[in-house]
Amino acid sequence: MGYPQRKKHFIDSRVQGALARRIILHWLVFVIVTSVVAFVVQVLSDPFRGLASHFNDLWWSQGPFLLVMVFLLPVFVMDAIKLSHRFAGPIFNLRRAIRKVAAGETPRKLKFRQADFWHDLADDYNAMLTKLGALEEEKSGKADSEKLTAAK
Repeated sequence: MGYPQRKKHFIDSRVQGALARRIILHWLVFVIVTSVVAFVVQVLSDPFRGLASHFNDLWWSQGPFLLVMVFLLPVFVMDAIKLSHRFAGPIFNLRRAIRKVAAGETPRKLKFRQADFWHDLADDYNAMLTKLGALEEEKSGKADSEKLTAAK
């Protein structure tokens, strides 16, 4: 059975937003640290030249790397959001199913997409539904047998 293609990847802004912010922070720290290291190496290669000359040489030698890094940032963030949807999506579906049960609606079994994480969570939820359903049948069976015994 095939699943429809997901149209929305950013479904839990708190979790996925935190992950995106963390990746941006790590990227920024990486770019700053590598830029400082490259500049120090540039200065140490000829410490008697002026700083403007070093900055100019640094830009021409490391500028393409920095430009590539700027273009890679959105790719990194989008990939992290797509990956996080594989664990945020199942939790989103589980929370929605729990809310429906709490609202008195008939529970439905959960089935996550093949690439999603936490299939065992869906199995545990489904087992819980089965067990609760068996308990309900057991209670109604006891009530029916008590009614039959009282009627005799």
